[in-house]
Amino acid sequence: MGHSKVLTERFGLGLILTIAFLLRVWGVGFGLPELYHADEPVIVNHALAYGTGDLNPHFFKIPPLISYLLFFVYGVVYLIGRGIGVFNELSDFGHFFIGDPTFFYLIGRILFGIFIGTLTVYFFYRLIAKHFSKRDAFLSSLLLAANFLHVRDSHYLYVDIPLLCLLVLSFIPILNILDRKSRNDYFLFGVLFGAAVAVKYNGIFVFIPFVTAHFARSKFKLSGFLDRNFWMSVFVAVITFVFLNPFSVIDSRFFLAEILAQGKAEGPVGWMHHLAYSLLGGLGFLICGLAIFGVVTSFFDWNWKVGTLLSFLIVYYIVLALFSQPYDRYVLPVVPFLLFFAALGIRKISDKFKFNKRFFCMFVAIVLLPSLVKVYLCNQIFLADDVRASSKKWIEENIPYGSKIALDSPFFMPRLKPTLAQLQKKEMEVQTSYRVEHPKRQRVRLMIEEAKKQDRPRYELYFLKGSGKGDGFLFSTPEIPYDLDELKKRHIKYVIVAKINESYNKSFYLKLSRETNLFTRFSPYRDGSREWPVDSQPLTGAPFLWRELVSRRCNGQILEVYKLD
Repeated sequence: MGHSKVLTERFGLGLILTIAFLLRVWGVGFGLPELYHADEPVIVNHALAYGTGDLNPHFFKIPPLISYLLFFVYGVVYLIGRGIGVFNELSDFGHFFIGDPTFFYLIGRILFGIFIGTLTVYFFYRLIAKHFSKRDAFLSSLLLAANFLHVRDSHYLYVDIPLLCLLVLSFIPILNILDRKSRNDYFLFGVLFGAAVAVKYNGIFVFIPFVTAHFARSKFKLSGFLDRNFWMSVFVAVITFVFLNPFSVIDSRFFLAEILAQGKAEGPVGWMHHLAYSLLGGLGFLICGLAIFGVVTSFFDWNWKVGTLLSFLIVYYIVLALFSQPYDRYVLPVVPFLLFFAALGIRKISDKFKFNKRFFCMFVAIVLLPSLVKVYLCNQIFLADDVRASSKKWIEENIPYGSKIALDSPFFMPRLKPTLAQLQKKEMEVQTSYRVEHPKRQRVRLMIEEAKKQDRPRYELYFLKGSGKGDGFLFSTPEIPYDLDELKKRHIKYVIVAKINESYNKSFYLKLSRETNLFTRFSPYRDGSREWPVDSQPLTGAPFLWRELVSRRCNGQILEVYKLD
């Protein structure tokens, strides 16, 4: 390759990575210091809890690897802070978090969202350039750099983006197997496979393309099953997983119970849901069409590298249809590979109609435009004040401190502070539940100390839930049932509800609206009179559908505050 071609390649790749980084870093501080992503606190709270000396996560519904890595990052930060005199002891670090958790979440989002998300674009380029062509690699990586779903979720501190990075990396040794039979590739795949499952359990499905590549290499003979390299990969994967998640063995009974419990949360969503909702929403109609075109035309130019990619797409989608949840993020593992087939589709159309360079660039720009517009709308929403923040400010200015307030689904509620008396009661509950020192007890103690030092508006909070039997999470208690008579009996003065969808606690909402007074209302929509969200799927982080993004001015759900006489 000539020197000028090398420089052009490096410039093009550098430009793509710069675009990827800027789109992901734009709005990354959304919501902070409040927490408006449903799953991020799971990672952060476990990472901090390891600081007590107990490395058992006591939670296996998602694997603990990312929280372990984040714990290491926090440890380095603490040691640096102690070295320069910012922290005198570990409790100072705890007060730093309780006072304002912005730094803890922001560093996690940058490392495990933005950085790894951008790195995935780089690895994806290398994968396609090595096993297909550099032209396809540039197109594929550009599509991933600008992909709405990947950009949006790269703003989050969670396991989905690290998993995708490992899946892309895993395909390098997988496709290498089709070119050569090297023990190193089998070993590397075993490490990456084990690490992927240790990040998120659905990483296990990368085993399908590995099996496809291995048996295609052995021409589907019985000798492939008896191959030592194959079983070495399996063994290395198991060892890697156990090394990265040691309490899956040490606390195996609880680990298996958690896996079974999580399995009950998955189920059939239908054959069309993730296509019509998740893939069309995450990729766009045009790119989905190009991906299908790329897949179909690949059968006329068949090779087992394409077949290996297709084996993953087909099996994973079957699993999604039969055993998953309806959330859009579940399709993330297949997004890069569908984008590769979309890039193939673009190239084949360009070659067929002999596009010149200018027309080709215009065509690619048209393909990218819908995703870029969605990214722009989403990032603008990230930058705006969340409806939970504006409602909190209004409540603190208009509702007397110490009032009894019942809150609907905690994630969608304004982050009001409980009274000191409620915090002290929570500490007693933790002491009763745990005989030894526990991270929850330490956290409540820190919250009590902060409450004594800081003069912030505080309220006596109650949480609406089912029968209100009180089996909820420590910081979403005490519970109270969705029963208006019970609320009045407890002398609850205000009720805040989230309008999630029309069927959600419908009877309670109807009775509440008929028998009490609507005090005020907060809407994230440009049309403030809208009664219900556009998308019936509850928000985990930011909106997903076009209609949601276009109609919103900020994040969150519609909130209504009722005053009980």
